[in-house]
Amino acid sequence: MWWTILVALPASVAPAASLPAPFALQQEEVAELAGKLRNPKLTLDERVAIEERMLLFGESGARVLQRIVEERVKKCDERARKSEKAYLAELDKAAKKLVNARLDKAALAEVETLRKQVNDLRRDEKLSKERIHAEGDPAREKLRALLEVNADQVLESAPELSKLRESISADLYELEQDFGLWLRCNFAIPEKKRSKAVDDPLGRWPSFESAELWTCLLATPMTPADREVLTRNRGLAAELPEPEEAAGVLDLNRLRILLGLNALALDVKLCAASRDHSNDMRTLGFFAHESPVEGKKTPWDRAARFGTTGGAENIAAGHESGASANLGWWYSPGHHKNMLGGHARVGLGRSEAFWTQMFG
Repeated sequence: MWWTILVALPASVAPAASLPAPFALQQEEVAELAGKLRNPKLTLDERVAIEERMLLFGESGARVLQRIVEERVKKCDERARKSEKAYLAELDKAAKKLVNARLDKAALAEVETLRKQVNDLRRDEKLSKERIHAEGDPAREKLRALLEVNADQVLESAPELSKLRESISADLYELEQDFGLWLRCNFAIPEKKRSKAVDDPLGRWPSFESAELWTCLLATPMTPADREVLTRNRGLAAELPEPEEAAGVLDLNRLRILLGLNALALDVKLCAASRDHSNDMRTLGFFAHESPVEGKKTPWDRAARFGTTGGAENIAAGHESGASANLGWWYSPGHHKNMLGGHARVGLGRSEAFWTQMFG
């Protein structure tokens, strides 16, 4: 009890020199431990032992330790951001170099042949699921092998990037550990006095793997207009309440770019109309393009209600991701033709396992 009261007193009332000996000794030891903790030559085990010792001193130890951890988080975060920027720039160069190395004259001719094969297939009035499996799938996979790259393939072609990637992974791990320690310090401090100086550093980062995927995706040969559409869509993704909707739109655009078709602009209003129809199908117990809800009968009606226009529509049920819904539509002739049609915009809306895809 006496210790708590003394900690709460302002310095002018209870100067450090007049504090009871046990408390003063605690403060001295905390200061000594803090000095040791700033030694860059400490092993991990030594550092952890010192940190745990400081936490045994309660609020006084936690406050000092927390300030040290805040400094570490800031430095590590800055270093990791700088490394990530450099890594992604080099990954971009290496990915484009790898794709270009594949595309000699014969490979470029093969790309054109494969694209024509799939696009002729979708125009065929006799298109069937069996033909999509037999002719569309092999062509799609060959195009992926020629035109797309992933981070593992790029790192294999440019092994010097692996060390930089490993250092970023180590920094991310260190940030995670230090933020956990910072939270432990905060919990050792009375709630009203807790610090708010540090946000979760990992929460401020876009996913590192997502950044790698995006960099490799943009290495795929495409027109400047397609690259601009993809970039704009990525910015609009934050406006969608369901991340899988944006992921599904990106998955569709990857397919269209492989086939030499234009990328579709993400229409947030079409997404809202699609999501609304998916929710109606789920909650009202129907599965159809024609809705029983007044004012929502057709896709055109539904698009208009959300302030946009729409034409073709795909619906699906039983899928957990946008990519899964797209794959289901790929094997359905009518939906397949919609996905690869001459559209400019797209919206994708989810309600649990129900999906609606609208084109404009």
